[in-house]
Amino acid sequence: MYSYQNLVLLTGFFVLKKLIIMKISIIGTGLIGGSIALKLKDKKFTDFVYGIDQDEVHLTKALELNIIDEKADLENGVKNSDLIIIAIPVDSARKILPSVLDLINENQTVMDVGSTKSGIVESIKNHPKRKRFVAFHPMWGTENSGPNSA
Repeated sequence: MYSYQNLVLLTGFFVLKKLIIMKISIIGTGLIGGSIALKLKDKKFTDFVYGIDQDEVHLTKALELNIIDEKADLENGVKNSDLIIIAIPVDSARKILPSVLDLINENQTVMDVGSTKSGIVESIKNHPKRKRFVAFHPMWGTENSGPNSA
């Protein structure tokens, strides 16, 4: 799947030098998910992004804007990715996270972008794959929404 070389701690940030490009799934292709996908592509962290979203309009627009490379359903997107980023509202993330963890293997990582963490973390506190989850909060956002705002 993927491996890393030279994990370096530099001024408080981890810098990863990649050997192989990851496939990523973004659950939620709006402003935050779209912005993350674009930045990861720009920085050559990935060259392939699956988009997963209940909103078909968002998925189609994200594909047109080259934010994602392919539309996917939850199961196929998760199973074919190295990294899964959940970029949907906190209440929805809390509900979907256990199902996402059920689908992954020991080489995959799941992250969420929720603004609050207690409900999300509580939803998986006893999940056997809890160690594959990383909670984070990106520094993106405006008053706008959707893939056009990414």
